[in-house]
Amino acid sequence: MRELKFLQQFGGHKNIASYYGAYYRAPLTECSSELLEIVLEYCGGGSLDNLISKTNGQSLKETWIGYVCKEVLKGLNHIHKNRAVHRDIKSLNIMLTETAKVKIIDFGNSWDLDPQTGLCYEAEGTAHWMAPEAIRQKGQRLAYDTKCDIWSLGITAIEMAEGKPPYADQYPVEHLIREAQPPKLQSNRWSQRFVSFLESCLKKDPSERGSAEELLQHPFVTQLPPKKIIKVEIEEHLRTLQNLPAKKGVTLWTLKQLRHACDFCAQTSAEQEAALQMALEGFSCY
Repeated sequence: MRELKFLQQFGGHKNIASYYGAYYRAPLTECSSELLEIVLEYCGGGSLDNLISKTNGQSLKETWIGYVCKEVLKGLNHIHKNRAVHRDIKSLNIMLTETAKVKIIDFGNSWDLDPQTGLCYEAEGTAHWMAPEAIRQKGQRLAYDTKCDIWSLGITAIEMAEGKPPYADQYPVEHLIREAQPPKLQSNRWSQRFVSFLESCLKKDPSERGSAEELLQHPFVTQLPPKKIIKVEIEEHLRTLQNLPAKKGVTLWTLKQLRHACDFCAQTSAEQEAALQMALEGFSCY
């Protein structure tokens, strides 16, 4: 229910996947489970993780990385200005449409900041992308703000450059993240603008870390080639990748299942009707 609340609140932003409705099915028998299906905008380009993993182990172009970072920062700036924090920014939660638009998804770990302090006190996130201040330490109370999302974006930028996040082969990583120096790019072939951007994202002290609003003014994202050019490049690359065999295991809805669903939405818009029809036809709605 908390995730639905955030989707309804933020789904209208151009860098956050649009929310079309939620459909609930009560357990059909004592032995079956209840089902809640959340229907979002279809992002035909797949996840950023998919783009990284299918690019033959090579780095994404620096301009592509800058473009993705800029679009994610726009979405984060909107979330943060509304005194909330995403808490799970990573490549799996960044989607691409067929025309290479960038969309943030998965608000299951999102949280409203305390109205008095502007802080969050609960530990949530995915270990390799979590900020040092968001990792619980024995005997210490957590207290952090929106800057945790900026750290996660910095880790995601390294993931785009190197094919995996820092410490990817090590687990648990919480101690390393808290105690080690901030991770850096392993290759020296990247521009100084990119290096500087990462340094701003990955300051151990969150008070020294850039905010989403501040980083949108960083040369790494302000001095990119025209957006249309980058999007066309990524779009063409996505078309090439989609010629590969599709992944198995796509969940198909049946008409019988959906007829048992209870629509949470007070009104059904044309977009919601379209999303429901996609579900009936067996499309995967991300």
